[in-house]
Parts: sequence; structure tokens; C-alpha cells
Amino acid sequence: MRITLRKKVLGLTLVCIFSIATVISVISIVNIISRGDERISAYRATLVSERRQQIKGYVDMAVRVLEKMPPDEAIKVSKNMRYGQTGYLWINDFKNIMISHPDPRLEGKDQSDLRDPNGVYILREITRICREKGEGYVDYMWKMPGQEEMKPKISYAKAIPSRNWIIGTGVYMDDINTAVVKEQNAIKREVSKSIIQYVAITLALLALLQAAAFLMVKRFISGPIEEISNTLKNFKNDLTVAVSVTSNDEVGELASWFNEHIKGLNQVIGKVSCITERICSHAGAIALTMDQQSGFSTQLSSSVVEISSTMEEFSSTASQIAQHSQSVVERADKTLDDTKIGAAEVENLNFKINDISHNIQTNLGEIVELGRKSKEINKVMEIINNIANQTKLIAFNAALEAASAGESGKRFGVVAVEIRRLADSVVESTSEIEGKITEILDSVNRLVMSSEKSFLLIQEGQEYASHTVAMLIESVDGVDETASAARQISLSTQQQQIASSQVVLALKDIDQGVRFATDSIHETNSATDELLGLSEQLRTLVHTFKADNLSSEQGSSPAPETL
Repeated sequence: MRITLRKKVLGLTLVCIFSIATVISVISIVNIISRGDERISAYRATLVSERRQQIKGYVDMAVRVLEKMPPDEAIKVSKNMRYGQTGYLWINDFKNIMISHPDPRLEGKDQSDLRDPNGVYILREITRICREKGEGYVDYMWKMPGQEEMKPKISYAKAIPSRNWIIGTGVYMDDINTAVVKEQNAIKREVSKSIIQYVAITLALLALLQAAAFLMVKRFISGPIEEISNTLKNFKNDLTVAVSVTSNDEVGELASWFNEHIKGLNQVIGKVSCITERICSHAGAIALTMDQQSGFSTQLSSSVVEISSTMEEFSSTASQIAQHSQSVVERADKTLDDTKIGAAEVENLNFKINDISHNIQTNLGEIVELGRKSKEINKVMEIINNIANQTKLIAFNAALEAASAGESGKRFGVVAVEIRRLADSVVESTSEIEGKITEILDSVNRLVMSSEKSFLLIQEGQEYASHTVAMLIESVDGVDETASAARQISLSTQQQQIASSQVVLALKDIDQGVRFATDSIHETNSATDELLGLSEQLRTLVHTFKADNLSSEQGSSPAPETL
């Protein structure tokens, strides 16, 4: 069973008011009853006091009359003294001997053993009081005349020391009890009436207090809370709602807090919407940049493949040049040996010189072609450097975009750093390749010069060999120089072959790096697509809220940036 807050508060208020009213009513009723008992006790005390004063007056009057008379006359007069219907006086001495009494049977007798059913020795007590105080009262039980029932009675006695007498009288108290009972019934009726009136007034006040509590609870507690509850029930992501603040208590504080919370949430949703639009915009720009970078990487990969093929052909040509250079060395050595043998081998020397001339021309052409291709490699290296610089620029822009993207761009930032590092590695590798190519060009230039020089020497040797054998001795020196040059050519060619192999390896590393960069770009594209999807989901979620500044911030979102 659902119990509302209003019922709880009203129930608690009713319990508190009822408890307080009950306690006050019980205390008041007890006080009323206590005052009634006090009135009854006072009434009884008043009646008893009146009776005491009455019998005391009778005794005092009798004492004043009798003590002026002679004893015999006084005794006779006392027997005739009466008051009321049954009132009389008696005289006894201090030895409890009855001197005068309306009942002659008691006169002259010792009444020391006279006692009531409660064990009170009547004359002994009266004599003791009069001996000690001169006068006093004694309460006891005694039979009324003509009745057997014992009734409460009070007696008063006063001593006449000059005659050693004690004059006393007594009255029954049953009429006092009757009057007290009558008064008690009247007081009880009055108390009951007062209690009924008090309870009626208390119930009326209780109803008024409960009605006031109901109005107060509805005005200051349940009403504002119901308004807040209805606002929350009908919220529907509407951040423009507000609850009216009608008080400064906890409920008013709750309403103020709710309004401030909704206002703050309104601002937060507006900012989230703006950030979502910017994320979508930047994600689109990143995706476009990644597509461009992917195209650049593909073009770079194709260029690296072409350069690798060219360098492999160049390496193969260098190997052939090395082989031919070795043949030149061998043949130069053989020519030198043949020249030393003698003129018999001049004809063979002519043929060999012709072959050497032909080979040198061929080698010279190949060396010139090698120099040209080396220059083309320089152009290719410039292209690679340009591509690497563009890659570094793209990586730098991508890192900036990743930094602006915040937490969601960390992975893309890592990819951008790796691309930049790979571009730096490509630049370093191309620098090394350019150095090697420069060395190859220098070697080629020296080889060309040496080959031209050797060719001139061989022509001169051929001319001199056709004229005279005597010039064979001079040709030996030329052949020796030719052999040295051939060895130098062979050594340079071998170095060129090694450099070409290193260039091929470097180009393979560049190709592998470009492939890795392409894979990274593909992964970045996938992450960017996922980021776009999450941005759209966030935009849809934000649009479920109705805020004041949501549409304005959406309209002012920045356009996608391009790199």
C-alpha cells in the first residue's frame, strides 16, 4: 500500500497533537478530580470544625454556668442541660468516676473500662487529655440511642480544676457523612460536566489544529513537493522547465536546487552539443585528410617500386662492369707479359689492343650511362625527399588535429607520430643514398677520365706498334699504366656495385615503411569512421534534450577544416 508524504506528515502531526492533547487532558482531568476531592475534604473538615466548635461552645457555656453554682445544684442543672434532639452533657472526675449523666445507671461508677469496638478507652482518653491540656477532643465509635449500630462520634471535654471535674459532651458524625456524600455526588456531577466540556473543547481544538496542519502541509510541503514531482514526471528531457520557489525552507531549497541543476544541465547539454558538432566536423576533416594521405602513400609506393626496379637494373649493370673491368685487368697483365716476350707477339698485341680499345669504348659508354643514371637517381631522391617532407607536414597536421580531438584522438596521434618518424627515417636514408650516389658519380668521373686517358694511350700504342717494335719498350710502361688504371676501374666498379646494393636495400626499407604507413592510414581511416559513428550517436543523444542554447550553438558550429 502506497502512503503519500502528505498522509505521513498529517498522520505524524495528528499523532503528536493527539498525544499532547491526551496528556494535557489527562493532567487537567486529574487536576479537576483532585480539586473535587480537595473540595470534599474541605467540606468534611468544615462540617467537622463546625461540630467541634458547636460542642465546644456548649461545654464552655456549661462550664461558665456550672462553676458559679454550688456543686449539688450544678450537678442537678447539668442533668437537665440539652441541645438538639439528642445532645446532653456529662460530668466525671479525674478518676473516671461518672458524677452526672442522663443515664442514672452510670452515675457513681468507674468508667475506666468503657471502650468502643476499635479499642479506644473513652473516659481514660478524655481524662488524659484534660489532665495534660485542660481540654480536648476524642473520636470514637458509639451506639446511637435506640439503635444497635455503632456510629462515629466526637466528644469534647473541659476540666474544672477547682472542683476536679471534667464536663464533656459529644455528637454523632453520621449526618456529617450523609452531607459529605451528598456534597460528593454534587461535586462528581460537576466534575463530570467539566470533563465533558473540556474533552469537547479539546476535540474541537484538535480538529482546528489538524485542519490548520492540513492547510500548512498542503501550502508549504506537499504542494511544492507535488509540483516538483509532477515536473519530474513530465520532464521528457525538457531542460527549459522550472519549479516555482515559494518558501525558504528545505522544500524551497529543494526547488532552488532543482532549478539550478536543470539550468546547469541545460548549459552542459548545450556545450556537449557544440562539442559534438565540432567533433563531427573535425572527424570529417580527418577522414578527408586520411584519404589524401592514402593517395600520397600509394603514389609514393609506386615511385619506390619504380626506383627499386631501376636500382636493381643499375646493380646488375654494375656487376657486369665489374666483370668487364676484371677482364680488362687480366688482359692488361697478359698484354704486359706478351710485350715483354718480344716482337713476335706484336701482331697479337695489335689485335689485343684493338679488343682493349673496343672494350674501353664499351666500358666508357657504360660508365657514361652509369653517370647519367646516377644523376637520374638524384632526381628520384629529390622526389623522395619532397614526398618525405610532405609526409612530415601531413603527420604534423595530423598530430595537431589529434591533439585538438582530445582523448578520442590519442590513437590517431600515435599513428601521426609514427608516420613522422618514418618520414624522418626516409629523409635520413635518402641523405645516405645521395651521399653514396655522389661517391658513385665521383668514381664514374674518375673512371671516365681514366678510360679516356687509357684509350688515348692505347691508340698511341697501336700507332707505334704498327711502325716499330722498338717502341714496344715504351709501350710496356703504357701497358703497365693501363693495367693500373684497369685495376682502379675494377676497384671503383666493385665499390659502385656495393653502393648499388645498399641503395636497393634502402629502397626496400623505404617500400616497407611506405607499406606500413599505408596500413597505419587504413587503421586511422577505420578509427575515424568509428569516431564519426560515435559522434553521430552522441549528436542523436544530445538532440533528445530540449535546451535553450541547443539550436543556436548547433547553427554556429565551425565548418570542417581541410589540410
